[in-house]
Amino acid sequence: MCIVDVFAISILALMISSIPSSQEPIILAENTKAEEMPVPSEVLGLAEEASPTQDLEICCAVNCLTIIAETSESFLKNGEIDKVELDEYVKENIIPFFENTSGGKVLVSNKNGEFQSWRSDNRVDLAGLTDKIHDALINDQTSLILEKKNLPGTEGTYASKYIEVDNSAQKLFVWTAGDVVREINLSGPVYGFQVYGVFPIIDKGIEPIAPGGKRMPYWMAFYRSVRQDSWYGLHALIWWYDEKGNKIYEKLSNIGTRRSAGCIRMLLDDAKYLYDNFEKGDLILIHE
Repeated sequence: MCIVDVFAISILALMISSIPSSQEPIILAENTKAEEMPVPSEVLGLAEEASPTQDLEICCAVNCLTIIAETSESFLKNGEIDKVELDEYVKENIIPFFENTSGGKVLVSNKNGEFQSWRSDNRVDLAGLTDKIHDALINDQTSLILEKKNLPGTEGTYASKYIEVDNSAQKLFVWTAGDVVREINLSGPVYGFQVYGVFPIIDKGIEPIAPGGKRMPYWMAFYRSVRQDSWYGLHALIWWYDEKGNKIYEKLSNIGTRRSAGCIRMLLDDAKYLYDNFEKGDLILIHE
């Protein structure tokens, strides 16, 4: 072997000895850190209700109102929306706005009492509004659309149980504990004979006979007309005998139209329901 070959072999051996063994630990420099993996908040038990970060626009048709993000954040307590504070805000700011866009309310009164009635039957449905806004905020929605519906004129708060008559809609609503439990289509008095206000039921009769021989099934009187010297009442569609002794019944198609000179008529089953469920002294609220 020549001298050059011996020298080359020595250099090669030195290079091999400088390569670290796979068995030896690799030492990290002092400023090298192992990257930490983030731990989901659910694992740590820190999951929270989402905080609103955007404005929320609430609209019905062209009428809109915006709750800005800063206002929404003011409802937060311990990372959750305080529904009591939100409800107060809705009652003070949101509901009055949409009440005004629906025409507002009018005071209806007589010697027996007074109540507030909506001017319009078709208006914004505000039922459960606080819950709807709460859900929109936690889901970070940017808009909430409200609908218009044909609704009763009162809100079920006048008494624990009462009858509401809506002349403009020719409908009757039975309110019990704040809920409408029955809705009845009517045939009410023509313009000029209607009355408005609060009326207690004065008397009841299974089938009294009106002047002229007309029968009034399940009659409940509520107002004495001095001009006509007769009583207004709720009752079923009338019937009578013709000259030959045949029973003649009022047409069912009269329901939904103004036909009477004061009384408020309805289908027989509806009249019986009212007769069975209301007594003397119970209240009837009548508005346009």
